[in-house]
Amino acid sequence: RRIIIVRKIHSAIALLLLSSFMAGCNQVKMETGDFIFDKQINQDKTPMIVVVQNISRNDASNHSLSDYLNNDDPNDVIYYHITDADLYEDLEIGERVTVTAPHILLSSPLQAMAIEVVRHDLTE
Repeated sequence: RRIIIVRKIHSAIALLLLSSFMAGCNQVKMETGDFIFDKQINQDKTPMIVVVQNISRNDASNHSLSDYLNNDDPNDVIYYHITDADLYEDLEIGERVTVTAPHILLSSPLQAMAIEVVRHDLTE
Protein backbone atom coordinates (compact mmCIF):
# COMPACT_ATOMS: atom_id res chain seq x y z
CA ARG A 1 0.00 0.00 0.00
CA ARG A 2 2.85 2.36 0.81
CA ILE A 3 4.49 1.62 -2.57
CA ILE A 4 1.27 2.51 -4.41
CA ILE A 5 1.04 5.89 -2.61
CA VAL A 6 4.71 6.68 -3.35
CA ARG A 7 4.18 5.81 -7.06
CA LYS A 8 1.11 8.05 -7.22
CA ILE A 9 3.07 10.93 -5.66
CA HIS A 10 5.92 10.39 -8.14
CA SER A 11 3.44 10.26 -11.02
CA ALA A 12 1.78 13.47 -9.85
CA ILE A 13 5.14 15.25 -9.55
CA ALA A 14 6.21 14.03 -12.99
CA LEU A 15 2.93 15.20 -14.51
CA LEU A 16 3.27 18.60 -12.84
CA LEU A 17 6.84 19.03 -14.10
CA LEU A 18 5.88 17.95 -17.62
CA SER A 19 2.93 20.34 -17.76
CA SER A 20 5.13 23.20 -16.48
CA PHE A 21 7.71 22.42 -19.16
CA MET A 22 5.04 22.29 -21.89
CA ALA A 23 3.55 25.61 -20.77
CA GLY A 24 7.01 27.19 -20.94
CA CYS A 25 7.53 25.89 -24.47
CA ASN A 26 4.27 27.41 -25.67
CA GLN A 27 4.98 30.93 -24.37
CA VAL A 28 5.72 33.58 -26.98
CA LYS A 29 9.21 35.02 -26.77
CA MET A 30 9.15 38.62 -25.51
CA GLU A 31 10.56 40.80 -28.25
CA THR A 32 12.69 43.66 -27.00
CA GLY A 33 14.79 46.15 -28.85
CA ASP A 34 15.22 49.78 -29.77
CA PHE A 35 12.17 51.52 -31.22
CA ILE A 36 11.76 54.80 -33.10
CA PHE A 37 9.48 57.08 -31.08
CA ASP A 38 9.75 60.27 -33.11
CA LYS A 39 11.29 61.89 -36.18
CA GLN A 40 12.45 65.49 -36.04
CA ILE A 41 14.43 68.10 -37.94
CA ASN A 42 16.65 70.06 -35.55
CA GLN A 43 17.48 73.78 -35.75
CA ASP A 44 20.49 73.01 -37.99
CA LYS A 45 18.13 71.27 -40.46
CA THR A 46 19.57 67.85 -39.52
CA PRO A 47 17.09 64.95 -39.63
CA MET A 48 16.97 62.96 -36.40
CA ILE A 49 15.21 59.85 -35.17
CA VAL A 50 14.40 59.55 -31.48
CA VAL A 51 15.02 56.00 -30.26
CA VAL A 52 14.15 54.42 -26.93
CA GLN A 53 16.45 51.52 -26.15
CA ASN A 54 15.80 48.01 -24.86
CA ILE A 55 12.03 48.03 -24.46
CA SER A 56 9.31 45.63 -25.56
CA ARG A 57 7.14 46.20 -28.62
CA ASN A 58 4.19 46.45 -26.21
CA ASP A 59 5.92 49.23 -24.26
CA ALA A 60 6.72 51.02 -27.52
CA SER A 61 3.03 50.95 -28.45
CA ASN A 62 1.64 51.92 -25.05
CA HIS A 63 3.99 54.62 -23.75
CA SER A 64 4.88 58.12 -24.82
CA LEU A 65 8.33 59.57 -25.35
CA SER A 66 7.89 61.77 -22.27
CA ASP A 67 7.42 58.62 -20.17
CA TYR A 68 10.99 57.64 -21.03
CA LEU A 69 12.49 61.13 -20.88
CA ASN A 70 11.10 61.56 -17.36
CA ASN A 71 11.78 58.08 -15.96
CA ASP A 72 14.61 56.97 -13.66
CA ASP A 73 16.97 56.47 -16.62
CA PRO A 74 16.42 59.14 -19.28
CA ASN A 75 19.57 57.80 -21.01
CA ASP A 76 17.30 55.17 -22.56
CA VAL A 77 16.44 57.87 -25.14
CA ILE A 78 18.94 58.74 -27.88
CA TYR A 79 18.53 61.30 -30.66
CA TYR A 80 20.34 59.90 -33.72
CA HIS A 81 21.33 62.31 -36.49
CA ILE A 82 20.59 60.72 -39.89
CA THR A 83 22.69 61.95 -42.83
CA ASP A 84 20.84 59.95 -45.50
CA ALA A 85 17.70 61.98 -46.32
CA ASP A 86 16.06 59.08 -48.19
CA LEU A 87 16.58 56.73 -45.25
CA TYR A 88 15.20 59.33 -42.87
CA GLU A 89 12.06 59.69 -44.99
CA ASP A 90 11.64 55.90 -45.19
CA LEU A 91 12.01 55.19 -41.46
CA GLU A 92 8.75 54.94 -39.56
CA ILE A 93 7.76 55.76 -36.00
CA GLY A 94 7.22 52.49 -34.12
CA GLU A 95 9.81 50.62 -36.19
CA ARG A 96 12.38 48.44 -34.39
CA VAL A 97 15.95 49.34 -35.33
CA THR A 98 19.55 48.84 -34.28
CA VAL A 99 21.64 51.97 -34.75
CA THR A 100 25.42 51.99 -34.89
CA ALA A 101 27.02 55.22 -33.74
CA PRO A 102 30.73 55.66 -32.96
CA HIS A 103 30.29 58.28 -30.24
CA ILE A 104 27.43 59.22 -27.96
CA LEU A 105 27.54 62.88 -27.00
CA LEU A 106 27.05 63.46 -23.29
CA SER A 107 24.14 65.79 -23.64
CA SER A 108 20.67 65.64 -22.26
CA PRO A 109 19.04 63.92 -24.00
CA LEU A 110 21.86 61.83 -25.48
CA GLN A 111 22.71 62.47 -29.15
CA ALA A 112 24.82 60.63 -31.72
CA MET A 113 25.58 60.52 -35.43
CA ALA A 114 24.15 57.31 -36.91
CA ILE A 115 26.61 55.38 -39.08
CA GLU A 116 24.30 52.43 -39.80
CA VAL A 117 20.61 51.74 -39.20
CA VAL A 118 19.47 48.10 -39.31
CA ARG A 119 15.72 47.84 -39.80
CA HIS A 120 14.44 44.68 -38.08
CA ASP A 121 10.80 45.01 -39.07
CA LEU A 122 11.82 44.68 -42.75
CA THR A 123 14.17 41.72 -42.25
CA GLU A 124 12.10 39.47 -39.96
